Amino acid sequence: MNVDVLDVCDGAGVRSPARNLDLPGSGTAASWISCVKVRLGRDVDHVLIGGRRIENPEQCSLIAVWTSPYGSRGSRPVIVALGRDGAELSRIGPHDCLDTHTWARLRDEL
Repeated sequence: MNVDVLDVCDGAGVRSPARNLDLPGSGTAASWISCVKVRLGRDVDHVLIGGRRIENPEQCSLIAVWTSPYGSRGSRPVIVALGRDGAELSRIGPHDCLDTHTWARLRDEL
């Protein structure tokens, strides 16, 4: 499947085993490990996922993994696709289902 700029799909999550030994009522919150598949267009040089910069791999696809507090397990970091000149090509927020480039293309088609 060809991607214009940015596509985020196939997410998953699991409770971190690092916190399984916490005593009940100890006040420490278990963390959550989440991931999504990120597919990128050929014009994307790199992506920013939260505070991390990741180069666009040759196959234009990567798995992004992050941790978050257990209570916010549905939230992914903001993902921003940037071109070779550093210009923002598209972004998708924590609860968005489509990126800004796709929304703009859909608006133009209406």
